[in-house]
Amino acid sequence: MTQWTQCKFTEARQVAQLMRIDEGDWPEPSIAPATHFASIRAAADRADAVRFLALALPRLESLAWAGRILEDEARDRRLPSRDRQALDFALRWLGDPDDARRRAAFEAAEAAGDRAPERMLALAVFFSGGSISMPDLPPVLPPPESSGTFTGAAVLAAAFRTDNPDEVLDRALDLGEAVASNGMDALAAK
Repeated sequence: MTQWTQCKFTEARQVAQLMRIDEGDWPEPSIAPATHFASIRAAADRADAVRFLALALPRLESLAWAGRILEDEARDRRLPSRDRQALDFALRWLGDPDDARRRAAFEAAEAAGDRAPERMLALAVFFSGGSISMPDLPPVLPPPESSGTFTGAAVLAAAFRTDNPDEVLDRALDLGEAVASNGMDALAAK
């Protein structure tokens, strides 16, 4: 098992809390996130592993990981233009994160299909930081787990719209683990 240099938590139970897992099911306090992730993968619980990883990674790394997965999966399919636009706006924000692009991603998410993975990714961008209220109103910060929750949902939805979701999820988890260990360089290397 490799060391997770990019994880923002010291204990797996911190991530479990964000996942809203019942407290009785949290890992022991001494369990590191990488160790718990390995046990989830060993149990072949791909969906929980995706959700765990999406919340364990720092927001930018988590979003970049999901963006890469969605972009890779979109190459083999023709997306409805409104969904493609949501993906494009999310990727633009990843290339140059600023508030105007974050809000544009939200507008694109609102226009995208309700269950589209691209909508979920664009919402993850919007909830990644900054105020979620209208620009002329007092700032309201999103709940800390919002971005990671949408990010994990985007990866899962992208996988389950394919003919072989387990294969897509395994690739996503391998790439996500590489990001947790090596940061954004892992995305360029794959």
